[in-house]
Amino acid sequence: CGDKVFTFIRKSGFYFGFLFGCIQMGIWFGYNASWVLPVFGFLVGYATNWLALKVIFRPLEPTKFLCWTLYGLFLSRQKEVSETFARVICVEVLHTKAMWDSILTGPKCANFNAMLRAHSIVFTEKLIGGLKPIAVAALGAKEFAMMKEDIAKKVMERLPTIIDHSYEYTTKALDLENTMRVKMQALSSQEFEGVLHPAFEEDEIILILVGGVLGCLVGIIQLVALFS
Repeated sequence: CGDKVFTFIRKSGFYFGFLFGCIQMGIWFGYNASWVLPVFGFLVGYATNWLALKVIFRPLEPTKFLCWTLYGLFLSRQKEVSETFARVICVEVLHTKAMWDSILTGPKCANFNAMLRAHSIVFTEKLIGGLKPIAVAALGAKEFAMMKEDIAKKVMERLPTIIDHSYEYTTKALDLENTMRVKMQALSSQEFEGVLHPAFEEDEIILILVGGVLGCLVGIIQLVALFS
């Protein structure tokens, strides 16, 4: 689905550029100052990329215009886009290894280690069960407490080296890709746009400005070609 949208963007760049270029040509024939071609080249490139990117998410709802129904390209393919988006996010960003790396080495790793220590001590207590009085009598209360701490310490030390064996199970148990896909497909158009659009917004202005700069350079080349 993404390929179809970006193919449209490439083609629309030609069509929009041709349309705006015809306007620029008309202005040039009426007023052929040296700044017209570079300035309008920038405006044409800027407007072409802005419009091409705009139609990805606008209109938010199907809108009738003459004999056409206008609808944001990603929004009209919400089902397919949701599948692709969920797959990319789960493969490239929220995969099991990345989540465990964040848990074990991220800014909140101290909290996780404290929780793991507490659960390890409780697990040891439960494992010993009714034999605890005998263990305490044999080892002494202090040694018994130290034993539980040593077990918790070993668990924390060993976990990073063996956790990769759980990746496949964790991925299946979380089923994050399917959950994300289903939830995204159930969103309204406005909610779907709110989830998806931020992923593009950061680079939008760069793409639009690049179009403007390239249009300006083409305008300068045209100016040099005409007057050389």
